[in-house]
This record gives sequence, structure tokens and C-alpha cells, in this order.
Amino acid sequence: MGLGGWTGIQSPGSLSKRGGFANIKTVTSNSCSGGSCCSEGSYCSYACPAGYQKSQWPTTQGSTGQSVGGIKCENGKLRLTNPSMSNKLCMTGTDKVNVVVQNKLSSNVAVCRTDYPGTESETVPVNAQPGSTSNLTCPDADNYYKWQGGHTSAQYYVNPAGVSVDNACQWGSDANPWGNFAPLNLGVGYSNGAAWLSIFQNLPTTSQKLDFAVEITGDGLSGTCKYSNGQYCSGQNYDQCSSSTGCTVSLSSGTATIVFSDS
Repeated sequence: MGLGGWTGIQSPGSLSKRGGFANIKTVTSNSCSGGSCCSEGSYCSYACPAGYQKSQWPTTQGSTGQSVGGIKCENGKLRLTNPSMSNKLCMTGTDKVNVVVQNKLSSNVAVCRTDYPGTESETVPVNAQPGSTSNLTCPDADNYYKWQGGHTSAQYYVNPAGVSVDNACQWGSDANPWGNFAPLNLGVGYSNGAAWLSIFQNLPTTSQKLDFAVEITGDGLSGTCKYSNGQYCSGQNYDQCSSSTGCTVSLSSGTATIVFSDS
């Protein structure tokens, strides 16, 4: 990212007459130098360990619906912006359901969460190593960021096998199928007594197909959901398939495992 280790930095500008930030600017690496990027007055976002998520964002948000997240650089110090939520930088999601990624491939898979609230770029990494199981955060809609009446779920970008998180978890271009051009998205969130898990094509950004299979497994799932060979399939025998429409399942307790495999 070139931002001195931050996943995103926002310069909020002045307050509008309605009370929100009126001129939010996203700080880019070509406008600053490493450790100097999180400068006075900026809101600076950060990654948390796998299974945890950012707990800090200011009460004041964008005047026209933009989200603002992170801790604030104020008077030369970094200050919590949401101590009523947590006095720590990171927090877990729901404790009702566990969500994990199991990588059965021979290469790593970079799974990149959207930095929200914040710059909304896919810069929060989980590096799923071959043969490993990694936690994914499942935000609890009743106990996380809310803005303009909307609840928050987590969106993850799943990149082709073997792409490093350094390349994958940042803005890209259509020259390569990673970053915001990653072929597949995961949606994960807990609300109304259940975790909701989706896999779907990253439309309209790209029609590129992921080079491995993704399946949501677990005891007590409401149905089936799998991506394989360019098709998103559900149904009792995975007999309801589409190349563009994804699939969703829910789970009220236990563990949902998102499996990456060759087939």
C-alpha cells in the first residue's frame, strides 16, 4: 500500500452545514512518504489478526453517505475514535457462529476484506496458506458499524491461487485478475439469529473465473452453495447452477467452513 502499514487513510476536510464531513479525501501513497502518511487530522485504518476486525470509527461520518474509519492523528498522537465500542483497536464478530477458511490447495490464497468503514478498498488481508485453516470475521449486525440505518456485513475478495497478499490486497487493474478485479466475492454477516454466507461473481467489475473450487460446508447449513468450473451451484445435488448468480446459505450455530480445493 505504501502508507506506512495503514490499510487506508482519510483526510476528512471540513464539516458541512448538516454536520458530516464534506470533503473526504483518500490519501494515496504518491502523496506522502511511508510513516508520514497518517498525518495531523487524518483518520487512519489498520488490519487486525484473522478473526478480528477494526473497532474504531468516528461518530461523525460523510455528509453524503461516505464512511470514515480508523483512529485519529490529533496533536501528534493517535487517539481512539470509538471508545464506547471498545477501548482496544480490534474486536471479534459474532460469538454465535464460527466462520473459517480451509485451504486444500498447494498454493496460498489471498482473501482480502473491504476496509469498511473507511476507504472501502480491499486492503485487509487473510493469507490462507496451503493446508491451513484461517478464521474469517463474521460481523454481528447489532454490534458493529451502522450508518444511515444500514447494517454491516463483511465482503471478502478471493484471489487466484498463488497471488501474494501484497499484490492482491490493494487496488488493481483489469490487466490482472486480482485486487478489486478478483473473480469471486464472499459475503459474511450475522443478523436475525443466523450467519449468512454468500459466494458470488465480482460483477460488474469482472467476468474472469476463479481457478479453483469454493464450497461452504458445515452441519446445520440451510442449504448448499459451491463454486466450481465457472458455475455457482446450489440445490440438493448441486443441480441448480448459474455462471453469474451466486448462492447463499445460513447457519444459526456451529462452524461454517469455506473450503478451497481443486474440485
